[in-house]
Amino acid sequence: MFARWSSDAMRRGPGLGARLMSAGAEGERKTIIIGAAGAVGKRLCGALTDRGHKVVASDRMEKLPHSLSVKMGSLGTCVGSVDVTDSEALNKLFKEHGDENTTVWNLAAPLSVETAMDPSMAEAVTVGGMEKVLSAMASVGARRICFTDSIGSFGASSPRTGTTARWLTENPDQDPGSDYGRQKRGCRELMSAFARDHSGDPRFAVLPGVLHCNSVWGNGTTEYALDALLAAPHQATRLGLPTGDAYVCPIDPDVRMPMVFVDDLMRGLVALQEADEGDLKEPERGYCIPGLSFTPNELFAEIRKHHPGFGFRVELDENMNKFANLWPDELASDEAARDLGYSPEFEMSKMVSTVLSAHEERNVATAEAFKAMDVEGDNQLDRLEIEYYVRRNLVRGRESYGKTGQAKVTAIVDKLMEDLDTDKDGMVSWMTFSEWNRRNTIDGVVL
Repeated sequence: MFARWSSDAMRRGPGLGARLMSAGAEGERKTIIIGAAGAVGKRLCGALTDRGHKVVASDRMEKLPHSLSVKMGSLGTCVGSVDVTDSEALNKLFKEHGDENTTVWNLAAPLSVETAMDPSMAEAVTVGGMEKVLSAMASVGARRICFTDSIGSFGASSPRTGTTARWLTENPDQDPGSDYGRQKRGCRELMSAFARDHSGDPRFAVLPGVLHCNSVWGNGTTEYALDALLAAPHQATRLGLPTGDAYVCPIDPDVRMPMVFVDDLMRGLVALQEADEGDLKEPERGYCIPGLSFTPNELFAEIRKHHPGFGFRVELDENMNKFANLWPDELASDEAARDLGYSPEFEMSKMVSTVLSAHEERNVATAEAFKAMDVEGDNQLDRLEIEYYVRRNLVRGRESYGKTGQAKVTAIVDKLMEDLDTDKDGMVSWMTFSEWNRRNTIDGVVL
Protein backbone atom coordinates (compact mmCIF):
# COMPACT_ATOMS: atom_id res chain seq x y z
CA MET A 1 0.00 0.00 0.00
CA PHE A 2 1.36 3.46 -0.88
CA ALA A 3 1.91 6.21 1.68
CA ARG A 4 -0.65 8.96 2.12
CA TRP A 5 0.53 12.46 2.92
CA SER A 6 -0.52 16.02 3.56
CA SER A 7 0.63 19.00 1.48
CA ASP A 8 3.12 19.89 4.25
CA ALA A 9 4.60 16.41 4.14
CA MET A 10 4.84 16.58 0.38
CA ARG A 11 6.72 19.89 0.48
CA ARG A 12 9.17 18.49 3.03
CA GLY A 13 9.77 15.50 0.78
CA PRO A 14 10.16 12.73 3.40
CA GLY A 15 11.20 9.18 2.56
CA LEU A 16 9.15 7.68 -0.21
CA GLY A 17 8.62 4.40 1.55
CA ALA A 18 9.04 0.81 0.51
CA ARG A 19 8.02 1.36 -3.12
CA LEU A 20 10.86 3.68 -4.04
CA MET A 21 13.34 1.84 -1.82
CA SER A 22 12.63 -1.44 -3.57
CA ALA A 23 12.72 0.33 -6.91
CA GLY A 24 16.26 1.40 -6.19
CA ALA A 25 17.29 -2.23 -6.07
CA GLU A 26 15.67 -2.85 -9.46
CA GLY A 27 17.23 0.18 -11.13
CA GLU A 28 17.07 3.92 -10.94
CA ARG A 29 13.52 5.31 -10.98
CA LYS A 30 13.29 8.29 -13.28
CA THR A 31 10.43 10.39 -14.63
CA ILE A 32 10.42 11.94 -18.09
CA ILE A 33 8.01 14.87 -18.39
CA ILE A 34 7.09 15.87 -21.94
CA GLY A 35 5.73 19.40 -22.11
CA ALA A 36 7.60 20.37 -18.95
CA ALA A 37 7.68 24.12 -19.63
CA GLY A 38 3.91 24.55 -19.34
CA ALA A 39 2.09 25.74 -16.22
CA VAL A 40 1.37 22.17 -15.00
CA GLY A 41 4.68 20.75 -16.22
CA LYS A 42 6.87 23.21 -14.35
CA ARG A 43 5.04 22.61 -11.11
CA LEU A 44 5.05 18.82 -11.56
CA CYS A 45 8.83 18.82 -12.09
CA GLY A 46 9.27 20.56 -8.76
CA ALA A 47 6.71 18.42 -6.95
CA LEU A 48 8.42 15.21 -8.05
CA THR A 49 11.97 16.32 -7.22
CA ASP A 50 10.67 17.50 -3.83
CA ARG A 51 9.58 13.90 -3.31
CA GLY A 52 13.02 12.56 -4.26
CA HIS A 53 12.32 11.54 -7.86
CA LYS A 54 14.87 12.13 -10.58
CA VAL A 55 13.22 14.11 -13.37
CA VAL A 56 14.07 14.70 -17.01
CA ALA A 57 12.18 17.83 -18.08
CA SER A 58 11.71 18.02 -21.84
CA ASP A 59 9.93 20.53 -24.03
CA ARG A 60 9.85 21.76 -27.62
CA MET A 61 11.52 24.99 -26.42
CA GLU A 62 15.19 25.08 -27.39
CA LYS A 63 16.16 26.24 -23.93
CA LEU A 64 13.96 25.58 -20.92
CA PRO A 65 13.51 28.31 -18.25
CA HIS A 66 16.46 28.65 -15.89
CA SER A 67 14.01 28.81 -12.99
CA LEU A 68 12.94 25.24 -13.78
CA SER A 69 16.50 23.97 -13.50
CA VAL A 70 16.96 25.84 -10.22
CA LYS A 71 13.71 24.41 -8.82
CA MET A 72 14.66 20.81 -9.63
CA GLY A 73 18.23 21.12 -8.37
CA SER A 74 20.56 18.16 -8.66
CA LEU A 75 17.68 15.74 -9.24
CA GLY A 76 16.61 17.45 -12.47
CA THR A 77 17.86 17.45 -16.05
CA CYS A 78 16.50 19.82 -18.73
CA VAL A 79 16.35 18.68 -22.36
CA GLY A 80 15.16 21.16 -24.98
CA SER A 81 14.12 20.87 -28.63
CA VAL A 82 11.94 17.79 -28.04
CA ASP A 83 8.78 18.27 -30.08
CA VAL A 84 6.14 15.63 -29.36
CA THR A 85 5.43 15.38 -33.10
CA ASP A 86 9.08 14.53 -33.86
CA SER A 87 9.67 10.76 -33.60
CA GLU A 88 13.42 11.12 -34.01
CA ALA A 89 13.72 13.61 -31.15
CA LEU A 90 11.54 11.44 -28.88
CA ASN A 91 13.49 8.27 -29.66
CA LYS A 92 16.74 10.08 -28.90
CA LEU A 93 15.30 11.36 -25.60
CA PHE A 94 14.29 7.87 -24.49
CA LYS A 95 17.48 6.22 -25.71
CA GLU A 96 19.54 8.65 -23.62
CA HIS A 97 17.29 8.96 -20.55
CA GLY A 98 14.73 6.13 -20.48
CA ASP A 99 14.59 2.48 -19.52
CA GLU A 100 12.12 -0.06 -18.18
CA ASN A 101 11.92 1.77 -14.81
CA THR A 102 11.04 5.14 -16.33
CA THR A 103 7.68 6.79 -15.72
CA VAL A 104 6.46 9.18 -18.41
CA TRP A 105 4.10 12.15 -18.18
CA ASN A 106 2.76 13.34 -21.54
CA LEU A 107 1.53 16.89 -20.95
CA ALA A 108 1.95 18.18 -24.50
CA ALA A 109 -1.47 19.26 -25.80
CA PRO A 110 -3.22 22.50 -26.81
CA LEU A 111 -6.06 23.79 -24.63
CA SER A 112 -9.75 23.77 -25.56
CA VAL A 113 -10.01 27.11 -27.36
CA GLU A 114 -6.69 26.56 -29.16
CA THR A 115 -7.96 23.18 -30.35
CA ALA A 116 -11.21 24.68 -31.62
CA MET A 117 -9.25 27.28 -33.58
CA ASP A 118 -6.93 24.73 -35.26
CA PRO A 119 -8.20 21.14 -34.88
CA SER A 120 -5.72 19.58 -37.32
CA MET A 121 -2.72 21.07 -35.51
CA ALA A 122 -4.14 19.93 -32.18
CA GLU A 123 -4.77 16.41 -33.55
CA ALA A 124 -1.12 16.12 -34.63
CA VAL A 125 0.13 17.23 -31.22
CA THR A 126 -2.35 15.49 -28.93
CA VAL A 127 -3.12 12.16 -30.64
CA GLY A 128 -0.17 11.95 -33.02
CA GLY A 129 2.15 12.98 -30.22
CA MET A 130 0.78 10.35 -27.84
CA GLU A 131 1.27 7.64 -30.48
CA LYS A 132 4.90 8.69 -30.93
CA VAL A 133 5.52 8.87 -27.18
CA LEU A 134 4.16 5.35 -26.65
CA SER A 135 6.31 4.03 -29.50
CA ALA A 136 9.42 5.62 -27.98
CA MET A 137 8.53 4.12 -24.59
CA ALA A 138 8.12 0.65 -26.09
CA SER A 139 11.58 0.91 -27.67
CA VAL A 140 13.21 1.03 -24.20
CA GLY A 141 10.69 -1.12 -22.33
CA ALA A 142 9.12 1.71 -20.29
CA ARG A 143 5.65 0.74 -19.01
CA ARG A 144 4.16 3.55 -16.93
CA ILE A 145 2.57 6.40 -18.90
CA CYS A 146 0.59 9.11 -17.09
CA PHE A 147 -1.70 11.43 -19.02
CA THR A 148 -3.66 14.54 -18.12
CA ASP A 149 -7.16 14.14 -19.51
CA SER A 150 -9.72 16.92 -19.12
CA ILE A 151 -13.30 17.76 -18.24
CA GLY A 152 -13.46 18.52 -21.97
CA SER A 153 -13.85 14.77 -22.49
CA PHE A 154 -17.37 14.92 -21.06
CA GLY A 155 -20.26 15.73 -23.39
CA ALA A 156 -23.89 16.74 -22.94
CA SER A 157 -24.97 13.23 -21.92
CA SER A 158 -22.53 13.03 -18.99
CA PRO A 159 -23.63 13.52 -15.36
CA ARG A 160 -23.60 17.13 -14.16
CA THR A 161 -22.45 16.30 -10.63
CA GLY A 162 -20.46 13.48 -9.09
CA THR A 163 -18.84 12.93 -12.48
CA THR A 164 -16.26 10.12 -12.56
CA ALA A 165 -13.48 9.07 -14.90
CA ARG A 166 -15.13 5.64 -14.86
CA TRP A 167 -18.06 7.14 -16.79
CA LEU A 168 -15.75 7.87 -19.72
CA THR A 169 -14.54 4.27 -19.91
CA GLU A 170 -18.10 2.92 -19.55
CA ASN A 171 -19.43 5.23 -22.26
CA PRO A 172 -16.73 5.14 -24.96
CA ASP A 173 -19.12 6.18 -27.74
CA GLN A 174 -20.55 9.29 -26.06
CA ASP A 175 -20.14 12.49 -28.04
CA PRO A 176 -17.91 14.95 -26.15
CA GLY A 177 -19.18 17.70 -28.43
CA SER A 178 -15.75 19.00 -29.46
CA ASP A 179 -12.55 18.06 -31.25
CA TYR A 180 -10.82 18.66 -27.93
CA GLY A 181 -12.78 15.91 -26.20
CA ARG A 182 -12.51 13.52 -29.15
CA GLN A 183 -8.73 13.91 -29.18
CA LYS A 184 -8.51 13.15 -25.47
CA ARG A 185 -10.54 10.00 -26.10
CA GLY A 186 -8.10 9.08 -28.87
CA CYS A 187 -5.26 9.26 -26.36
CA ARG A 188 -7.08 7.00 -23.90
CA GLU A 189 -7.65 4.47 -26.68
CA LEU A 190 -3.95 4.51 -27.56
CA MET A 191 -3.02 3.95 -23.93
CA SER A 192 -5.43 1.01 -23.66
CA ALA A 193 -3.78 -0.57 -26.70
CA PHE A 194 -0.37 0.05 -25.11
CA ALA A 195 -1.51 -1.79 -21.98
CA ARG A 196 -2.75 -4.71 -24.08
CA ASP A 197 0.12 -4.99 -26.55
CA HIS A 198 3.09 -4.01 -24.35
CA SER A 199 1.91 -4.90 -20.83
CA GLY A 200 1.90 -1.16 -20.19
CA ASP A 201 0.79 0.60 -17.02
CA PRO A 202 -1.20 3.60 -18.30
CA ARG A 203 -2.91 6.02 -15.89
CA PHE A 204 -4.92 9.13 -16.57
CA ALA A 205 -6.06 12.06 -14.47
CA VAL A 206 -9.15 14.04 -15.48
CA LEU A 207 -8.30 17.65 -14.74
CA PRO A 208 -10.77 20.46 -14.13
CA GLY A 209 -9.71 24.07 -14.73
CA VAL A 210 -6.29 24.68 -13.15
CA LEU A 211 -5.91 27.79 -10.99
CA HIS A 212 -2.50 29.16 -10.07
CA CYS A 213 -0.48 32.27 -9.23
CA ASN A 214 1.56 32.43 -12.45
CA SER A 215 1.43 35.59 -14.52
CA VAL A 216 0.73 33.84 -17.86
CA TRP A 217 -1.46 30.96 -19.06
CA GLY A 218 -2.87 29.37 -22.17
CA ASN A 219 -6.02 29.98 -24.18
CA GLY A 220 -8.58 27.72 -22.53
CA THR A 221 -12.15 28.04 -21.25
CA THR A 222 -11.73 27.80 -17.48
CA GLU A 223 -8.92 30.36 -17.78
CA TYR A 224 -11.64 33.03 -17.58
CA ALA A 225 -11.17 32.78 -13.81
CA LEU A 226 -7.45 33.53 -14.08
CA ASP A 227 -8.22 36.48 -16.36
CA ALA A 228 -10.65 37.92 -13.81
CA LEU A 229 -8.24 37.48 -10.90
CA LEU A 230 -5.52 39.24 -12.90
CA ALA A 231 -7.82 42.11 -13.88
CA ALA A 232 -9.08 42.86 -10.38
CA PRO A 233 -5.97 44.63 -8.97
CA HIS A 234 -5.78 46.82 -12.08
CA GLN A 235 -9.22 48.24 -11.34
CA ALA A 236 -7.99 49.76 -8.07
CA THR A 237 -5.95 52.95 -7.66
CA ARG A 238 -3.75 51.66 -4.85
CA LEU A 239 -0.58 52.18 -6.87
CA GLY A 240 -1.37 55.73 -7.97
CA LEU A 241 -1.57 54.70 -11.63
CA PRO A 242 -4.42 54.62 -14.19
CA THR A 243 -7.01 51.90 -13.65
CA GLY A 244 -8.02 49.24 -16.14
CA ASP A 245 -11.39 48.72 -17.78
CA ALA A 246 -14.11 46.43 -16.47
CA TYR A 247 -13.36 42.74 -16.87
CA VAL A 248 -15.08 41.17 -19.88
CA CYS A 249 -16.62 37.81 -18.91
CA PRO A 250 -16.78 35.44 -21.93
CA ILE A 251 -19.20 32.89 -20.45
CA ASP A 252 -22.62 32.84 -18.81
CA PRO A 253 -21.98 34.25 -15.32
CA ASP A 254 -24.29 31.66 -13.75
CA VAL A 255 -22.72 28.53 -15.25
CA ARG A 256 -20.83 26.36 -12.76
CA MET A 257 -17.54 24.67 -13.63
CA PRO A 258 -15.07 22.52 -11.66
CA MET A 259 -11.62 23.91 -10.88
CA VAL A 260 -8.57 22.89 -8.85
CA PHE A 261 -5.78 24.96 -7.34
CA VAL A 262 -2.38 23.87 -8.62
CA ASP A 263 -1.02 22.90 -5.17
CA ASP A 264 -3.87 20.43 -4.74
CA LEU A 265 -3.42 19.21 -8.30
CA MET A 266 0.24 18.41 -7.71
CA ARG A 267 -0.62 16.25 -4.71
CA GLY A 268 -3.15 14.37 -6.81
CA LEU A 269 -0.85 13.83 -9.79
CA VAL A 270 2.10 12.68 -7.68
CA ALA A 271 -0.20 10.29 -5.79
CA LEU A 272 -1.42 8.84 -9.08
CA GLN A 273 2.14 8.30 -10.30
CA GLU A 274 3.40 6.76 -7.06
CA ALA A 275 0.46 4.41 -6.44
CA ASP A 276 1.07 0.68 -6.69
CA GLU A 277 -0.70 -0.88 -9.67
CA GLY A 278 -2.77 -3.10 -7.38
CA ASP A 279 -4.12 -0.11 -5.46
CA LEU A 280 -5.72 1.48 -8.53
CA LYS A 281 -9.21 -0.01 -8.69
CA GLU A 282 -10.79 2.25 -11.31
CA PRO A 283 -11.12 1.10 -14.96
CA GLU A 284 -8.10 2.00 -17.07
CA ARG A 285 -6.64 3.54 -13.87
CA GLY A 286 -8.43 6.80 -14.53
CA TYR A 287 -9.24 9.29 -11.76
CA CYS A 288 -10.80 12.71 -11.55
CA ILE A 289 -8.74 15.19 -9.53
CA PRO A 290 -11.42 17.32 -7.84
CA GLY A 291 -10.98 20.74 -6.31
CA LEU A 292 -13.71 23.37 -6.02
CA SER A 293 -16.63 24.41 -8.23
CA PHE A 294 -18.08 27.89 -8.71
CA THR A 295 -19.85 30.20 -11.12
CA PRO A 296 -18.36 33.46 -12.41
CA ASN A 297 -20.80 35.39 -10.23
CA GLU A 298 -19.61 33.51 -7.14
CA LEU A 299 -16.00 34.18 -8.07
CA PHE A 300 -16.66 37.88 -8.63
CA ALA A 301 -18.41 38.16 -5.25
CA GLU A 302 -15.32 36.69 -3.56
CA ILE A 303 -13.01 39.03 -5.50
CA ARG A 304 -15.07 42.02 -4.28
CA LYS A 305 -14.19 41.12 -0.68
CA HIS A 306 -10.65 42.20 -1.63
CA HIS A 307 -11.47 44.73 -4.37
CA PRO A 308 -14.95 46.15 -3.70
CA GLY A 309 -14.92 48.15 -6.94
CA PHE A 310 -14.31 45.15 -9.19
CA GLY A 311 -16.53 45.51 -12.25
CA PHE A 312 -17.36 43.26 -15.18
CA ARG A 313 -19.57 43.04 -18.22
CA VAL A 314 -20.61 39.97 -20.20
CA GLU A 315 -19.60 39.47 -23.83
CA LEU A 316 -20.06 35.80 -24.65
CA ASP A 317 -17.36 34.00 -26.59
CA GLU A 318 -19.00 31.35 -28.79
CA ASN A 319 -16.49 28.56 -28.15
CA MET A 320 -15.86 29.27 -24.48
CA ASN A 321 -19.53 29.58 -23.60
CA LYS A 322 -20.33 26.39 -25.51
CA PHE A 323 -17.71 24.45 -23.55
CA ALA A 324 -18.70 25.98 -20.23
CA ASN A 325 -22.29 24.80 -20.66
CA LEU A 326 -21.25 21.38 -21.99
CA TRP A 327 -18.90 20.30 -19.22
CA PRO A 328 -19.81 18.95 -15.74
CA ASP A 329 -20.56 21.19 -12.78
CA GLU A 330 -18.68 19.10 -10.24
CA LEU A 331 -16.29 16.11 -10.21
CA ALA A 332 -16.54 13.03 -7.98
CA SER A 333 -14.14 12.84 -5.05
CA ASP A 334 -14.64 9.37 -3.52
CA GLU A 335 -12.42 7.43 -5.93
CA ALA A 336 -9.35 9.65 -5.55
CA ALA A 337 -9.79 9.70 -1.77
CA ARG A 338 -10.09 5.91 -1.61
CA ASP A 339 -7.24 4.88 -3.96
CA LEU A 340 -4.90 7.89 -3.94
CA GLY A 341 -5.43 9.27 -0.45
CA TYR A 342 -6.19 12.61 -2.11
CA SER A 343 -8.68 15.30 -1.19
CA PRO A 344 -8.45 19.02 -2.00
CA GLU A 345 -7.41 21.60 0.58
CA PHE A 346 -8.07 24.88 -1.26
CA GLU A 347 -11.58 26.32 -1.04
CA MET A 348 -12.80 29.53 -2.67
CA SER A 349 -11.64 32.13 -0.13
CA LYS A 350 -8.18 30.59 0.25
CA MET A 351 -7.72 30.30 -3.50
CA VAL A 352 -8.80 33.87 -4.28
CA SER A 353 -6.70 35.46 -1.54
CA THR A 354 -3.64 33.41 -2.58
CA VAL A 355 -3.87 34.33 -6.26
CA LEU A 356 -4.69 37.99 -5.68
CA SER A 357 -1.80 38.37 -3.24
CA ALA A 358 0.63 37.03 -5.83
CA HIS A 359 -0.67 39.36 -8.56
CA GLU A 360 -0.62 42.35 -6.24
CA GLU A 361 2.97 41.67 -5.20
CA ARG A 362 4.03 41.57 -8.85
CA ASN A 363 2.04 44.71 -9.59
CA VAL A 364 3.85 46.62 -6.86
CA ALA A 365 7.24 45.70 -8.33
CA THR A 366 6.06 46.59 -11.84
CA ALA A 367 4.58 49.89 -10.66
CA GLU A 368 7.77 50.85 -8.86
CA ALA A 369 9.78 50.28 -12.05
CA PHE A 370 7.25 52.25 -14.13
CA LYS A 371 7.16 55.21 -11.75
CA ALA A 372 10.97 55.23 -11.51
CA MET A 373 11.08 55.72 -15.29
CA ASP A 374 8.18 58.18 -15.48
CA VAL A 375 10.26 61.28 -14.76
CA GLU A 376 7.55 63.65 -16.01
CA GLY A 377 4.87 61.97 -13.91
CA ASP A 378 2.33 61.83 -16.76
CA ASN A 379 1.64 58.07 -16.48
CA GLN A 380 3.32 57.28 -19.78
CA LEU A 381 6.87 56.68 -20.89
CA ASP A 382 8.77 58.01 -23.86
CA ARG A 383 12.04 56.83 -25.35
CA LEU A 384 14.20 59.33 -23.44
CA GLU A 385 12.76 58.26 -20.08
CA ILE A 386 13.37 54.58 -20.82
CA GLU A 387 16.89 55.27 -22.06
CA TYR A 388 17.74 57.37 -18.99
CA TYR A 389 16.49 54.59 -16.70
CA VAL A 390 18.51 51.91 -18.51
CA ARG A 391 21.72 53.99 -18.47
CA ARG A 392 21.34 54.97 -14.83
CA ASN A 393 20.19 51.68 -13.30
CA LEU A 394 20.92 48.70 -15.52
CA VAL A 395 24.36 49.21 -17.08
CA ARG A 396 26.37 47.42 -14.43
CA GLY A 397 29.80 46.08 -13.65
CA ARG A 398 33.31 47.21 -14.50
CA GLU A 399 34.10 48.99 -17.70
CA SER A 400 37.30 49.75 -19.54
CA TYR A 401 38.21 52.25 -22.24
CA GLY A 402 37.72 49.65 -24.93
CA LYS A 403 34.64 47.96 -23.44
CA THR A 404 31.64 49.83 -22.11
CA GLY A 405 28.09 48.71 -21.51
CA GLN A 406 26.85 52.16 -22.48
CA ALA A 407 27.57 51.35 -26.12
CA LYS A 408 24.81 48.74 -26.07
CA VAL A 409 22.11 51.01 -24.67
CA THR A 410 20.76 52.23 -28.03
CA ALA A 411 20.15 48.67 -29.23
CA ILE A 412 18.52 47.78 -25.90
CA VAL A 413 16.19 50.78 -26.02
CA ASP A 414 15.35 50.03 -29.66
CA LYS A 415 14.27 46.55 -28.59
CA LEU A 416 12.23 47.86 -25.66
CA MET A 417 10.43 50.44 -27.77
CA GLU A 418 9.70 47.82 -30.43
CA ASP A 419 8.03 45.64 -27.79
CA LEU A 420 6.35 48.34 -25.70
CA ASP A 421 5.27 51.02 -28.17
CA THR A 422 2.47 48.91 -29.59
CA ASP A 423 0.62 51.72 -31.40
CA LYS A 424 3.89 53.36 -32.60
CA ASP A 425 3.11 56.81 -31.22
CA GLY A 426 6.36 57.05 -29.28
CA MET A 427 4.65 56.56 -25.90
CA VAL A 428 4.18 53.60 -23.54
CA SER A 429 1.11 53.46 -21.28
CA TRP A 430 0.99 51.92 -17.82
CA MET A 431 -1.41 49.18 -18.95
CA THR A 432 0.83 48.22 -21.89
CA PHE A 433 3.89 48.19 -19.64
CA SER A 434 2.09 46.09 -17.01
CA GLU A 435 0.87 43.56 -19.59
CA TRP A 436 4.38 43.27 -21.09
CA ASN A 437 5.83 42.64 -17.62
CA ARG A 438 3.72 39.52 -17.23
CA ARG A 439 6.18 37.76 -19.56
CA ASN A 440 9.26 39.99 -19.51
CA THR A 441 11.40 42.31 -17.42
CA ILE A 442 13.58 45.20 -18.46
CA ASP A 443 16.44 43.55 -16.56
CA GLY A 444 15.91 40.46 -18.68
CA VAL A 445 16.22 42.43 -21.92
CA VAL A 446 19.31 44.30 -20.70
CA LEU A 447 21.10 41.24 -19.36
